[in-house]
Amino acid sequence: MALNTFFQNYEASGEQRLIEDLILESIRIYGVQTFYMPRTLVNQDQLFTEDALSKFEDAYDLEMYVKNTEGFQGEGEFLSRFGIEIRDQITLTISKRRFEEEVTDVDPEFKRPLEGDLVYLPWIQSADANISGALFQIKFVEHENVFYQL
Repeated sequence: MALNTFFQNYEASGEQRLIEDLILESIRIYGVQTFYMPRTLVNQDQLFTEDALSKFEDAYDLEMYVKNTEGFQGEGEFLSRFGIEIRDQITLTISKRRFEEEVTDVDPEFKRPLEGDLVYLPWIQSADANISGALFQIKFVEHENVFYQL
């Protein structure tokens, strides 16, 4: 059976751009307002490739889509011998084009979100105290290309 010559999915950049626009619009409709703060390394240890003194100098206003809507995932509050640890997790999706427009065009050093960067969610209200907002550290970024038809 031969391929249909009327549908060239891999060479139709106009259709690909249309689908990207629809995804971007859906993130703007169903997403939440966040602030992305890229990490700047101050004094990186070359042996362990870690930096105890990081700087967060900029905050970029971006919309992101929350994938887990039932609440925070993860282990929740965890009591260890070092004190209480809050291990809440949230899965966010951001448009690659919006990230490039807002962050990469301003500072070309940041090509994509990286592990160690921060995301501030100003819309979260704490029930225990009069604190608004939550700060999350990015632990994992899925940056591989996902195979879609277009």
